[in-house]
Amino acid sequence: MSWTNKPTNFAIDVLKDADDHLKKIVGDTLQQVVVRSPVMDGEYRASHKVTIASPQTTYEKGFDLSGGTTLAEGLKVASTAKIGGLVYIQTLSPYGDKLENGHSMQAPNGVYALSFQLIASKYK
Repeated sequence: MSWTNKPTNFAIDVLKDADDHLKKIVGDTLQQVVVRSPVMDGEYRASHKVTIASPQTTYEKGFDLSGGTTLAEGLKVASTAKIGGLVYIQTLSPYGDKLENGHSMQAPNGVYALSFQLIASKYK
């Protein structure tokens, strides 16, 4: 008797599925953060970055009114994520803390906290 699908192949499939699931969660989370971002000139929306293994340490000013570029760049980085590794979604915007703490009529309840709550609920 022989295996039609070797157990080692099963383990590889499980690992690939876990990596794909992680990438989906990261993508959904980033999309929520971008969509919930208040927009005046697009600077805050462009400030959201995805990094692997270590957080971003410097602020890179940019502008993205629609959020499409920010989302595309973040998804490109997220595509390299592996289960068990660290993935960061963050902003180093100088006014990110104020926005998160309700200093915007467009996002009175913040951005990251609400995004996290939605994603945590969705993937329970």
